[in-house]
Amino acid sequence: MSTASGAPDGLAAALKRAFTWRWHLLGAGACLSVAVLSGVPLLVLPFLAAAEVAYLGFLGLNPRFQNVLKGQAKVPPPLPADPRQRFRQLMDFLSPVDAKRFEALRQRCMELVNLRRSMAIKEGTPGVDDFRGESLDRMLWLFLKLLHQRSGLEKFLAATHREQIESELHAAEAQLTTAHERDQTAGLPESRLATSIRDRVTTIRERLDNHRQATEGMELVTAEIDKTEQQITHLCEVGMTMSDSAGLSVQIDSISASLQSSEKIFSQASYAQLYDDEPAPPLLSAAAPVPAPRSAITQ
Repeated sequence: MSTASGAPDGLAAALKRAFTWRWHLLGAGACLSVAVLSGVPLLVLPFLAAAEVAYLGFLGLNPRFQNVLKGQAKVPPPLPADPRQRFRQLMDFLSPVDAKRFEALRQRCMELVNLRRSMAIKEGTPGVDDFRGESLDRMLWLFLKLLHQRSGLEKFLAATHREQIESELHAAEAQLTTAHERDQTAGLPESRLATSIRDRVTTIRERLDNHRQATEGMELVTAEIDKTEQQITHLCEVGMTMSDSAGLSVQIDSISASLQSSEKIFSQASYAQLYDDEPAPPLLSAAAPVPAPRSAITQ
């Protein structure tokens, strides 16, 4: 008999899965250590062997337990997303205004980069590639993910209303006060009703705090969007007027240091996914950069 993948899955395979389960190995190792340290291992080991047989025979071969072990073994590692596909997903999530904003910035960068390269070729300036299109790719990629993050926060805040949450909190707190007064009048400890209402109050307060964090995050992301846009534009313009590749490298390093400081801020604010190891698509550095989604062009 074989599994759907064609690999055999008989008794030996089932016993191997049960035996190599990490919690079983940890428990078995601990029991063996106790047996050795007890001073009478010959007396303890037979009981451990019986327990091992019972585990493998009753729990280890249980179909439900085997399904759990199979599920743990078959969880594949996350596959890296195609940067071009990821780019289109991010763009499609943006509002038409933000999509146009990103495309306008990318187009401006592209025009300046191409003009700079054309001038360098005509003038015979060495080191034209020092303009570092890949650095601009990374900055534009970060700019896009910042816009994406803000779009998500905008949609969340549009779907939740602070006034409604506060109203629900006040009503629940009033109910909790009434329940406590009733329990005190009866001389009883906190009733199940009061406990349930108190848990609801705690949940509503957490919702209110989450809404506050989202509002603060919205302000922070908006500020980072404006700053990053100015930095990208500045880098492109400096690349047009600065013929010294070393000086241009200093400018790029300065902006990179600023981005690193932003990474620390967003890491503390639980936005570390903006600065993950996800590769940036060739927005400027390649001869044929990824095209914009149709929605960003038609709107």
